[in-house]
Amino acid sequence: MEILPQPKLPDKERAKAMKCKVCDLEVSEEGFCELHLKAYSNILMKFEVWKNAFNVTWTQYLVRIQKNSLTGEWAKDVAKYLIEEERKDV
Repeated sequence: MEILPQPKLPDKERAKAMKCKVCDLEVSEEGFCELHLKAYSNILMKFEVWKNAFNVTWTQYLVRIQKNSLTGEWAKDVAKYLIEEERKDV
């Protein structure tokens, strides 16, 4: 099997591609830095619990996360980003 060369992104796109979706830190996985990735993972893990307990949709859950005074800043950042992305899709 022949190895094909990969196309290179222009410098600005490559730099942007390596930045977190939420902040300017280096990307870890899923397009997030390590801190925002941990918050994202926690948000995903807890959604079913909230959904069952409060009968909320994904977007309602994200809004509640943002408004909750006990939610950490990293999770609030991710919730805000996810809400904005959902609005783009509509």
